[in-house]
Formats: sequence, structure tokens, C-alpha cells
Amino acid sequence: MTVLYTDIRELVTNDPIHGDGDRLGIIADAALVVDGAEIAWVGRRADAPEADDRVSCADTSVIPGFVDSHTHLVFAGERSAEFAARMSGHSDSLTSCFTRGSPPSNARAATG
Repeated sequence: MTVLYTDIRELVTNDPIHGDGDRLGIIADAALVVDGAEIAWVGRRADAPEADDRVSCADTSVIPGFVDSHTHLVFAGERSAEFAARMSGHSDSLTSCFTRGSPPSNARAATG
């Protein structure tokens, strides 16, 4: 099933080929089509294709879904093992490391 999300004031695509060539790829007066779990189309609202359903975003801005988009200086080290644990469903991996008395690898590296 396809869903057309329309009435988007600004759509941030993070792809410079969209919009005015800026690195963020911002499309003004935008729309996007989702087909199942994938984004199938992005562009200006006037050029939007037909879809099975239509949802108005009521003149809001839409940005990509950022996950863990901030960090702290203590986490400046390498965190791939913690990330892999979270991606495999262990969302409490960071907490469980501390409760077992073993800090995450980046904290060990930062503190020696």
C-alpha cells in the first residue's frame, strides 16, 4: 500500500540533488510517497504521483529520523560494539555494561 504525505513546508532529504543544491537537500512545498516500509518518491507537492492513501502534514517540516543523534565527550571513543548490541535488540546494553561493573569500550579508552 502506498501513502502520499503532502503539505510539507520543508522536506530535508540529506541529498544535495534535491532542492536548491544545498547539502541538506531541502525541498520546499514538498511531498513524499511511502510504499510499505520504503520511501518510494520525494519531490515538490505539485509533482506528486497518485497513492492509495493520502496524509496531510499540515504545513510542517519533515526531517529524517535520527537515532542517537547527540553525544557527550565521554563517548568520543569507538562505540561500534555498543551500537551493534543496540541494533540486535539489546537496548539496555549501555546500562547493563555499567551494572556489571564494566564501562563501555569508549569509556575505558578515555579513562585509561
